[in-house]
Amino acid sequence: MAKEFLEQKGVDFIAYDVTKDREALKEMKKITGGARSVPVIAVCNEVLVGFDRGRLEQSLTCLRQSSEIPE
Repeated sequence: MAKEFLEQKGVDFIAYDVTKDREALKEMKKITGGARSVPVIAVCNEVLVGFDRGRLEQSLTCLRQSSEIPE
């Protein structure tokens, strides 16, 4: 669901398979304080554990703001 949502929004992302990539699993546990639930989405300065459409939409405003070119 999260991948599809991000693709629909046109957001570039990197997907890691923590069942096959031990370093990715280690990093996931580090940034989540030990959580083992997926997906884990790091956007701007926030780490989201699980897919919450509303919260992710709100977090994506940071990306839109940082990519705007001031006049």
